[in-house]
Amino acid sequence: MARSAARRWNRYRPVILAAAIGLGISVAQVPVAGAAVSPELRPVGSVPAVPHGAARLAAPAADQPVQLNVELAPRDPAALQAFVTAVSTPGSPQYRQYLKKGQFATTFGPSKASIDTVTEALKAQGLQPGPVSADGLSIPVHTTIGEAARALHVGFAGYRLADGRTSYANTDAAELPSTAAAVVTGIVGLNDLVKPVAHHTRSSRTVAAPTSASSPFQPNTATPSYCSDIKNVLASNGLTDTQDYWEPATLSANYAYGTSQLYNQYGNIGSGVNVGVFELENYSQADIDAFKQCFGLRTSVSAVKVDGGPTAPADMNTGVGLESALDIEILAGLAPGAGITVYQGPDNPSPAQYLDVYRRMVTDDSVQVISTSWGICEPNLRDVDPTLMSSEATIFQTAAAQGQTVVAASGDSGSTDCYQGAGSPHGSELAVDDPAAQPNVLGVGGTRMTLPSGGSSVVQSTWNTTGNPSGASGGGVSPNEVLSGAANYQSGVQGAGYSNVCGAASGEQCRQVPDVSALADPSTGYLVAYGHDATSQYWTIIGGTSGAAPLWAAIIALSDASQSCAANGAVGLVNPALYQNANLLTDVTTGTNVIPDSGYTGNLYSAGTGYDLATGLGTPKAPTLVEALCAAKPASVGSTFTAVAPTRVLDTRSAIGTSGTAPLGAGATLPLHVTGANGVPSSGVTAVVLNVTATEPTDSGFLTLYPDGQPRPASSNLNFVPGETIPNLVTVPVGSNGVVDIYNKFGTVHVVADLFGYYATGAGSLYNPLTPARVLDTRSAIGTSGTAPLGTGATLPLQVTGANGVPSSGVTAVVLNVTATESTDGGYLTLYPDGQSRPASSNLNFVAGETIPNLVTVPVGSNGVVDIYNRFGTVHVIADLFGYFTSSGTGYKFHTSTPQRLLDTRSGQGVAPGQPAPVGAGGVLALPLTDTAGPGNAGPLANAAGLVLNVTVTGSTDGGFLTVYPSNVARPASSNLNFVAGQTIPNAVVTAVNGSAIDFYNRFGTVQVIADLFGYYASN
Repeated sequence: MARSAARRWNRYRPVILAAAIGLGISVAQVPVAGAAVSPELRPVGSVPAVPHGAARLAAPAADQPVQLNVELAPRDPAALQAFVTAVSTPGSPQYRQYLKKGQFATTFGPSKASIDTVTEALKAQGLQPGPVSADGLSIPVHTTIGEAARALHVGFAGYRLADGRTSYANTDAAELPSTAAAVVTGIVGLNDLVKPVAHHTRSSRTVAAPTSASSPFQPNTATPSYCSDIKNVLASNGLTDTQDYWEPATLSANYAYGTSQLYNQYGNIGSGVNVGVFELENYSQADIDAFKQCFGLRTSVSAVKVDGGPTAPADMNTGVGLESALDIEILAGLAPGAGITVYQGPDNPSPAQYLDVYRRMVTDDSVQVISTSWGICEPNLRDVDPTLMSSEATIFQTAAAQGQTVVAASGDSGSTDCYQGAGSPHGSELAVDDPAAQPNVLGVGGTRMTLPSGGSSVVQSTWNTTGNPSGASGGGVSPNEVLSGAANYQSGVQGAGYSNVCGAASGEQCRQVPDVSALADPSTGYLVAYGHDATSQYWTIIGGTSGAAPLWAAIIALSDASQSCAANGAVGLVNPALYQNANLLTDVTTGTNVIPDSGYTGNLYSAGTGYDLATGLGTPKAPTLVEALCAAKPASVGSTFTAVAPTRVLDTRSAIGTSGTAPLGAGATLPLHVTGANGVPSSGVTAVVLNVTATEPTDSGFLTLYPDGQPRPASSNLNFVPGETIPNLVTVPVGSNGVVDIYNKFGTVHVVADLFGYYATGAGSLYNPLTPARVLDTRSAIGTSGTAPLGTGATLPLQVTGANGVPSSGVTAVVLNVTATESTDGGYLTLYPDGQSRPASSNLNFVAGETIPNLVTVPVGSNGVVDIYNRFGTVHVIADLFGYFTSSGTGYKFHTSTPQRLLDTRSGQGVAPGQPAPVGAGGVLALPLTDTAGPGNAGPLANAAGLVLNVTVTGSTDGGFLTVYPSNVARPASSNLNFVAGQTIPNAVVTAVNGSAIDFYNRFGTVQVIADLFGYYASN
């Protein structure tokens, strides 16, 4: 008591020189002249409650290293929550208008002054803080137990916990100067009493297959199915698909989760979406390769090590790597086109390191979906490290604000989440799991699922396994998390057995878990490649909500990759939309998640009709759920087009638009400011139209243009080979700061960009698509009086109004695909409105003998004429008309979309079964534009008047051309891309839409075709 009182007194008084106290002299008797007054100290955080059954040991050594994270409060927590609610709730005007990459710190992070105050206070206390995290919310400190004790005025004690681990904990609340304490929420790392666990439950059924068992790698084009060698081994061991285990092909079937429709009818395999997997262990690349080889997958799997990452190797004898194998292989099997990034924290991480992995996944902002199968039971975390829990909450708020979906396993200990065997602290109490219970996380519970012999639909119930090991679907009510106001997506939903354990006020509600569920019972679980030796690859059946979480992450990845989300953007925090579309899930109505072994003697919670605390809303039912999640977002704001006098806005050769004359290097990004000059307004601009030319490249590569502040998309605008000069028209969304980023993949390359117009939310012209028509061909006297090529320095006037569906008046610009052929010298074409001075820009660059196309959006002269100028030599010119812009008030508005790949015949993305890949001579490939079948389910792209695409041809075996046009109409006598054998060439394409698909026709040889979406035209 005396020590406690003394600490309270010390905390709020100036600190007097230690020398005076050491001499035992009364402070009042020895005033110190000129002594600096130390700052007032205040407590930060609290003293952890020592877990039940822990034995006190000696204090940890003073030189023991420790990592601390000093956690800071957001600038305005209420504003942050309001923003997250607005961007996550269907019907909100801000719905899915997410923060751009890197915006969180400046928008919601603490001020620089606050960060500096805390940093300087830590230094003044004798610590050496590192740089603040990218979100501005955490300052790392690498120190020792002794230094932390002196600097933060805390004591430490050692403990042996009930599970045998040796731990340490602070015995006093940390203290910081009051100015710093005001913005610090706590310090993570002052104890390591809790340990995250992986929520998998392993069965005893493992089979060995010869290491030669494999299938050749194939494009990810169809529902993955086991190779015959593995099927034979399973059958010889008496294991039956849908009874003892589930393979991806049967999980995807219509009688189960229905994702096969997405693969087989719409070509959606998750391509273009990256999923981040949270792990605290290594994985075996050999296991992952064996799984991919058996299924013939090309799924990309990479690792990011956080805080040094794990050190223990994957080993089937120790269990290291099992969780990772389960997570990665479920994702690869159900969303084979998605990229998988495994974020790996240290094995046996400190609390600060555990938190760092989540923070890195969110601040990187390079994955759209985050899947975690690790967790800590809430009571233990609340008692021991509430700062860790609150810091997690802010990290997951950040994810929601950025449009990232976080999916977490709800735990394998049923309604008693803390139960990990006899003697578990809080093991017999009702409890839920963190982070599944966090409000901005999708918590996933577990089911048992079988397909009766000869049946056409599965039987599902709550997962609950008795015996050793026992396990059940985690679920219940959180005493710590409260949903309120507009953020209460569970409003009006209460599972049987709900009680107000969180003390929610009127209009509030305690957070209920899980939200959804999926297969988790190990007796009918997932077959995973895990463990190998010199002769065998081992396959084992795994269950637990650790399997259900990545399954739902795969469903979200397929949603983000669907055609509706390609137009409207990622689903982000999906909970509000899911609760509004609960009828699109399969309701699980039987079973309970009570584990009697835990010592709990009650009977909460049971599954039932509607939402319940054992299985949530139910299991996924694609593809209607996928379509609904994407369609819940309104279309981007429609904008109109304004043509400007063609202007060169970038030329790295002559320092136009950039500070020097150096080419753009490999992996480099050049920011180009496009608003506020050259006739483009400073605000309201949604996209710009640029003619971009790559010249003098030193290596084969490509350019990608995208809005500044957003993640770089997996798409390209301009492909080139060394020494080539090649142009392409680009319609690219503009960042909120008016900047477009230009990324170069390989080598060095000079970049030239000419501005031709912009889209904005104000008044402007509307687009009218037309049936493609050839309006000029100097080889055959179309659009000109003779068949002579266009000479050096010559200008050809082309009348574009008053014919081919273009009105005689009110036309502001036309869209032409212009092709140069049979050129006698290297040169370029420039298109511009007749009656105006020829601009210092170009539309089409070529070399002697080359045939090359480029799409052109060009203003029209007052007389309806466009001039075409040739710089050198002679060249034949072909022009196909695809549409026009008018100020008359008729037509369609442009809607930006995040640049996204819709089609890639090399990987199978967008290729439905029965479609040719690659496309053969005379072949037609139909690209589906829908997500589901039936009326009313067309989605924004199928309902659009036209699409703005970048189409690339590669791997051609012969010279020819490609024509893109609406399905179900006669193929027009026009072309979009001309190519020679072996060439990789892109071109912008604006095509009309006629229902559910667009067609790609190839004239000669075989070609691989890639199509990237950059926007669409619609009436709204």
